[in-house]
Amino acid sequence: MDRKPGQRRAERQRGTLSTAGEQRSLPAGPQERREGGRSLRPRGILAQRGEDGIRVIVMAGGRGSRLGFVEKPALRVCGRPLIEAALAAASELGEPLLCTSGSTPLTEELYCGRVRCLRGSGDYVSDLALSLEAAGTPALVLPADMPFIDRAVPELRAFVGLATRSRAEVVTLNACRGGRCWQTGISLFRAPAGEWEDIFISWRPALLDVDTAEDLEEATALCGTMGEGGRGTGRTSA
Repeated sequence: MDRKPGQRRAERQRGTLSTAGEQRSLPAGPQERREGGRSLRPRGILAQRGEDGIRVIVMAGGRGSRLGFVEKPALRVCGRPLIEAALAAASELGEPLLCTSGSTPLTEELYCGRVRCLRGSGDYVSDLALSLEAAGTPALVLPADMPFIDRAVPELRAFVGLATRSRAEVVTLNACRGGRCWQTGISLFRAPAGEWEDIFISWRPALLDVDTAEDLEEATALCGTMGEGGRGTGRTSA
């Protein structure tokens, strides 16, 4: 679940990966508080812009090298392709833009007629810049490899709310588990570049990302056990 090399490089270039940036923690989610390229033209939208009305970029152009170069967004976990969780979350939050590449042809075939797509090169740095230019800012960036991210929409809304009040141009969500914190691949860009801020949240199964065979095994073990808010009811819940 460590950040992907290309993504870490992009975040360094954009000033979001450093201990020098401001750091804050995300407040407890509503369930805890008990309160509330080549452009591929779409032939239809998966969902209309969500009630939050923010642009949401789903990065789905990676090569899946740590999983044997499998097309990760199309990889089925718990009976559905990984990408569907990210698109469901994106559609609830705002207007999705799916960034693909030549490494994800099946993802393009299945989804680019239903949601706006942009084909990149497969390089995370250049594809992120291309997507931000196409979508505009502010924009929320989501990874395509979190099989339960649609269970974390309340946390994503809380993160967006906190990030939009930040003075930083780029705000990144970090998850902490077992004394270790890492960047989740979820960021809010108020501008393509500038000052950054890190926000931290306790890890929960909804934030599991599938990078390795071990991650895939953990995700499979969670099938059928996910509860409200992505906390999970199985042994892997944090």
